[in-house]
Amino acid sequence: MSTEPSLAIGVFSTPIVVFDLPELAPVNAEIAAQLLTEEQTVPSWHRANVGGWHSVPDLSQRPHPAYRTLMRAIVDRVTGVVGSLATDMGIERVPPFRYGVTAWGMILRDGHYVTVHDHGDVHWSVAYYVDAGDEAAEPSGRLAFIDPRRSGRSIPELELFPTSFDVQPRTGALVIFPGWLQHYVHAYRGKRPRICVSCNLTMEVARAPRE
Repeated sequence: MSTEPSLAIGVFSTPIVVFDLPELAPVNAEIAAQLLTEEQTVPSWHRANVGGWHSVPDLSQRPHPAYRTLMRAIVDRVTGVVGSLATDMGIERVPPFRYGVTAWGMILRDGHYVTVHDHGDVHWSVAYYVDAGDEAAEPSGRLAFIDPRRSGRSIPELELFPTSFDVQPRTGALVIFPGWLQHYVHAYRGKRPRICVSCNLTMEVARAPRE
């Protein structure tokens, strides 16, 4: 009698993809300087952030070359992730897409955090760490994702299905995830400010112009 299963797969996976972009170091310095200056004169938006400073969500519309370079890098990486996921699903043709991007800056200092939320009306969200600030004892400043499946009964003393997953921020890291995935940020414990640019991306098929 065979002991091998006839089917054994993992279903309903949730992609979380992290890229390191060391080539953006000069861009990081420019964006950090601009956001830190802006923090002094522009009132913070209040969304899911508790403490900290949240910029106006217009970074993707700003003409400064540093923001343009970062937005291009983000769209390119998201496009690559979409293509890879399609390939894994056996999809041979991926249509060309246009991306709508909304972006904002966030500066966190000691004790600041972000409460649980999602961006359910967009296709993708990203967090890019312009300056990850100081390292501190876990879970300082970690980006935490919550299992989107309905919670069930846990197995005693055996965590086969963890309910959350943390990403450790580092300067130059880009984290890409579905907009509907709930997430939060643990309280940051560092002396230097942590500076992050976040984006929401929506996709639509790029139609060829009619002649």
